[in-house]
Amino acid sequence: MTELIRGRHDTTLTGVTTSSVGFPALGVIVLTLLLLTPLLAGAANGVQSLESIRDAARVYAEGQLLSPGQRGQVTIGRLDPRLRLRQCSLPLETFQHQTNRQGGRTTIGVRCADQAPWTIYVSAQVDSFVEVYTVGRTLSRGERLREADLSLLEVNVGTLGHGYFTEADQVVGMELRRPARSGEVLTPAMITLPELVRRGQTVTVLASSGSAQVSMRGEAMEGGAMGDRIRVRNVQSQRVIEGEIIGDGRVRVRL
Repeated sequence: MTELIRGRHDTTLTGVTTSSVGFPALGVIVLTLLLLTPLLAGAANGVQSLESIRDAARVYAEGQLLSPGQRGQVTIGRLDPRLRLRQCSLPLETFQHQTNRQGGRTTIGVRCADQAPWTIYVSAQVDSFVEVYTVGRTLSRGERLREADLSLLEVNVGTLGHGYFTEADQVVGMELRRPARSGEVLTPAMITLPELVRRGQTVTVLASSGSAQVSMRGEAMEGGAMGDRIRVRNVQSQRVIEGEIIGDGRVRVRL
């Protein structure tokens, strides 16, 4: 674009000298120069380097989408070489157009916030490798996970679209919703809190009031997992009370 503007300027002024023109012609020259001034000023500002835009997006992705010390790689998409953006007089600003910290494909915004602002979106591929928990052996639906059932495997989490676990205490004691194959990455949808009390089961009811606590037998009128509130019938009085499941076959009642 700079060359185009410069070419127009040269053509306009070709063959014109102050000794060979009259005042009307001189007015035309002045008017032409006035019209060209904004264009020449824009040309002087220059064109923003496409590599500077891609570098800004890369720095953002490496700093915001990869954890410290994490093994990973960021690949920034190509920009159309015909793109001409005015050179920014301020440092470029970057932001994530799509919220996605797990890696994979994403879009990063690069913005110029000076007097003549512009924004462009750059595609990026973020490959981040993390050790996640997998199933160490084939398991059946309803089995509770033990630490011995788990294995660690380093994977590109950008390829995992359904979540993953990095801490054993996030999954140990949980119950499988469905069968799992050996080597399969554990996801939140695969596990659930185990049912600690079944409907009709005889449970221990711990009733407390202040510092006093008594225990009695009760019959669970519904099932539930840790922390669930269920109804329990006192075996002796037949009174129905509500309590919180605090363990296998144990329900706590506040009096």
